[in-house]
Amino acid sequence: MKIVLVLNGDAGTLRTLDAARTGDDLATIFRAKGHEVAVDVESGGAAFAAIERAFKAKTSDAVVVGGGDGTVSAAASIAATTDIALGVLPLGTMNLFAKSLAIPLDMKQAAEALAEGEIAAADIATVNGRMFVHALALGLYPMMVAEREKLDYNSRYGKMLGSARAFLRVIRNRRRFNVSIRTGGKTVDRRVAGVVVSNNPFGEGHMPHADRLDAGVLGLYLTTARSLPDLARVTAAAAFGKEEESPLIENLTTTAVEIRLGRHKSVPTTLDGELVRLPGPLKVEIVAGGLKVLKPRVKPEAPKA
Repeated sequence: MKIVLVLNGDAGTLRTLDAARTGDDLATIFRAKGHEVAVDVESGGAAFAAIERAFKAKTSDAVVVGGGDGTVSAAASIAATTDIALGVLPLGTMNLFAKSLAIPLDMKQAAEALAEGEIAAADIATVNGRMFVHALALGLYPMMVAEREKLDYNSRYGKMLGSARAFLRVIRNRRRFNVSIRTGGKTVDRRVAGVVVSNNPFGEGHMPHADRLDAGVLGLYLTTARSLPDLARVTAAAAFGKEEESPLIENLTTTAVEIRLGRHKSVPTTLDGELVRLPGPLKVEIVAGGLKVLKPRVKPEAPKA
């Protein structure tokens, strides 16, 4: 298989490493499995340009991208417009898309798994035509991201600490907004603290990410929680994969949803964890099998005795 390996030198895992040497080490893992590999290590905007070049050149079977969720999301948006598979080396803080694809979080183990992997179809979602691989969020979580961005952090753990500090700031200054949600021929009006629409429903018992990316549906989650204790319970339920069990979270699955805001012209919004500005109404749809991915090969189950 012909592979282009593109590493974002700004990714958290690479900040304390020699990025060029790391790229060579990872390429060696793929070459040991018989793949032809070209390596490109860039930072900032140059990394995104390198990813775009790799896909648009159409000279490879897969482009393996090393970076965080933001980098991976941008790469997926390009990959979905081509017939080239996207591989992911998780080098960020959360690595939620990689987790959904069952890719090991250690980068060398991830490279080994992908080197022996297979190309498969995965779902992708769109909001007003803009693609995303993990989730669209309004309100509570984006407010936390906005607060975290005001803080200084230079490491993965610093970012996690910043997230905790941002959470405390947000729930102390909590606010809700009105939404009208239309799906399946029905309209639901709520005054909410937050709304999340995910590419496939979140799995149970872990951080919010899908356990599979081929069910062909969106997960829709919203909470009307208002008090500080209730918001803390909602956050804990989301963090530990207990959304379906929480009486403070409404959830359903659908293939398309339209979200209209009330008197607020806009609310804080993130797309795959990145703050964005999106004009309403927000029309979200699932694109079943819209993305080719390189993922670890599924091992056959051992026969039962």
